[in-house]
Amino acid sequence: MTETAQRVAVVTGASSGIGHAICADLIARGYKVYGISRKPAAFSHPAFVGILVDMRDTNAFATIASQITESHIDVLINDAGVALIERGLDFTRETFQTTFEINLIAPVLLTQALKNRLAHGTVITVSSISDRLVGELHGIYSASKAALSKLFETIALEEKEITFFTVLPSYVDTPLLRSLHGQESGFEWDKILKPQNVADLVLRLVTNEQGLASGAKVIVVNEFLKEDTTYHEDLWGYFAESQTLERLPR
Repeated sequence: MTETAQRVAVVTGASSGIGHAICADLIARGYKVYGISRKPAAFSHPAFVGILVDMRDTNAFATIASQITESHIDVLINDAGVALIERGLDFTRETFQTTFEINLIAPVLLTQALKNRLAHGTVITVSSISDRLVGELHGIYSASKAALSKLFETIALEEKEITFFTVLPSYVDTPLLRSLHGQESGFEWDKILKPQNVADLVLRLVTNEQGLASGAKVIVVNEFLKEDTTYHEDLWGYFAESQTLERLPR
């Protein structure tokens, strides 16, 4: 790749929300952007190439790889996700499969499919603060995001030629969140994060001027949501020799 070659980015979830905001920012910074989504993304810019696939389709990853013509990819943003509300012991097999196929399996398989073109590049995966802060009716979603965060944390240890970051946003005003909470009275939409807030961080991680180590995870909050940075886990330790059980420091 020559010094003047256009930088290349691949972004999933490109049609709306965080993914759409990331695509717009990357295009503005001179990237050629392959935007992956189930629905067409509203971009008419010559630097944007839309790839329409369903990430649950096992052939999707080969399709994506075949439509990206460059031999090197600078940035992969795994953003596409889904959230389905059901009780932790009452979920259906379809809910479980859909949630884990899109939130966990798809980003890993896409990264795997593009791995050979990502050498010395960056992979940024949008997980969720729900990987550690659980709430009623969101157990399957939280479980999928916890698995996603941990798996990419492990991959970062194994794949030394690629830089990996995981982004953990709190509440973001996206079409997905609106579909879940849009009818709730009292939900303070004006106070939560906007997609651009997350996109701003993603662009900072792409340049990584602060020198974060591969595998770093970054929680995204604002002043209204800042208490989400405090994780109160009810964790205890059992010490076998003394047979004592003690609460571990939070």
